[in-house]
Amino acid sequence: MKKTINILVIEDNEYYSNLLSNAIQQSLNGILTRGQYQLVLRSYTNAAEYMKKIKAGDLSTKYDAVFIDYYLGEGLNAGHVIKVLKEHSCDAMVILLSQSKSVREKLHTIPHDYFVVKDDFAPALCGLYLQQHIENKYSVSLDR
Repeated sequence: MKKTINILVIEDNEYYSNLLSNAIQQSLNGILTRGQYQLVLRSYTNAAEYMKKIKAGDLSTKYDAVFIDYYLGEGLNAGHVIKVLKEHSCDAMVILLSQSKSVREKLHTIPHDYFVVKDDFAPALCGLYLQQHIENKYSVSLDR
């Protein structure tokens, strides 16, 4: 039976969400092609709708990693979503992303593992953080 790697992406910009999701998929190709693991990647561009589904119990919060934009629209930010995830016993690695470097000053109250500034290298950096996390968690090598 294949082990499942569960990833969540919450990014209100559909283009960037797709870019990040593709980078995540590619970063795990080395392990996925061997057939022992499968990737379940859930991506949401509407954080408010996602939070409604979590609070209603319609979605699982069992993720290996969560990639989340800081500013999510509709008055929401990553802190709101992470609070709901933590209330539902989510213990995933959390990577916060933002185009604004000044967001760093606001992050001291938000539980997270990494902060990534959205630049040309951000998707690749997120992929590397994920590779490292999966290698450590499952004691596997992602080398091709």
